[in-house]
Amino acid sequence: MKKLIGLTAIVILFSLTVSAQGRNGGNRQGSKLTAEQKATLQTKKMTLRLDLNANQQKEVEKMLLQSAEERNKKRTEYREKKQSGELTADEQFTFENDRIERQLVHKKAMKKILNENQYEKWESEIMGKMNMNRRQNADCNSPRRSNKSGSKRNFNNRN
Repeated sequence: MKKLIGLTAIVILFSLTVSAQGRNGGNRQGSKLTAEQKATLQTKKMTLRLDLNANQQKEVEKMLLQSAEERNKKRTEYREKKQSGELTADEQFTFENDRIERQLVHKKAMKKILNENQYEKWESEIMGKMNMNRRQNADCNSPRRSNKSGSKRNFNNRN
């Protein structure tokens, strides 16, 4: 009986570990795609969501391709510096500041390409994704609450 309970506990712990690793990343499918492929897919998704015309599609794809290539270049540069241990606080600030500047340029370009209704919808989607990512990151980074009563749970409302 003890062996059965122990084996069950091991299986449950193993399955929780596997599911947690699968949820938080690992190898993401998008990382295998080229910048051109990513730009094309993003453009098609935006076309479906925002009903882009042919000219808008061309402009958006061109902008997304340029953005993806620049992002990949900066990401590689940042990772190389970080891995070599040469990344100072000032350089980290510069990388983050540059990233935010690129986001602002991207937003201005989207405002020029899209009409007013499309832009409002696009912006609300972006803000929704940002808020969702913030909540997920906050959940992952926050320490678990400990129960003051030790390992036993406190059920005050139970009879």
